[in-house]
This record gives sequence, C-alpha cells and structure tokens, in this order.
Amino acid sequence: MHSLEPEEEDYLFCRSLDSDGLYTEETFGDRLRLFYNQFNSSTRALLDSALFREVETNSIVTGLEILCENQIIYKRLVQKHQKIANEIRWIWPDTVSQFEMGMHSPDWCGQVFQLPSYWLK
Repeated sequence: MHSLEPEEEDYLFCRSLDSDGLYTEETFGDRLRLFYNQFNSSTRALLDSALFREVETNSIVTGLEILCENQIIYKRLVQKHQKIANEIRWIWPDTVSQFEMGMHSPDWCGQVFQLPSYWLK
C-alpha cells in the first residue's frame, strides 16, 4: 500500500515560486512553455509552427517576436492578438512593452502590437 504523502525525492526537481506565482529562475524556454500552455488546443496548433524570439535591450527583454510559417497561420494568430497580449503581460510582467507577429518570408510583413502602458508597473 502506498502512502498519499510524497517521498522527499519527489521535491528535488520542484522549483520555488515567487509571490506572483512565477518561477524565480526561468529560461526563455521555460517562459515560452508556460506561455504555450495557457492556450487551448486550436491556438497551440497554430503556435506549434511559429518561431519565437525575445528582443533584448541592455540585457532586458523588451519585446517578443512571433514568426509565422505562412499567411493563414499569421491571420489566425492576429485575430487572437488580445489573448496573446494578455498572456505575454502575465509571463513577462515588468519588461515587455510590445510584441510583433509576422510571416517567415523574404518580404517580411507583420504587425507590432503595443501593450498598454497601464499594464507596466
């Protein structure tokens, strides 16, 4: 019979959370995974084919770029820009002021979405 109490080694890989509920030490991949998991399956399917990049200024992340594989994915994600903005604001709370969505092509076309300044602390 197994105890409902977890073993001590079960906690070895658990990272501590800060007061906002975010992990204290995160890599870009960790934050991106957290971002990705906030969406429903249809949006995640669109995000699966996209490329992501943090834009840094003086070692501070100030933006996020989402590069879509084709125009269909780009248009569908642009329709969801408000939800994307909300999740970006939650995961990169103090630094990111804008995000860009564009198509992966020689003729780069896309949009820059400014996050409202009242969201910045």
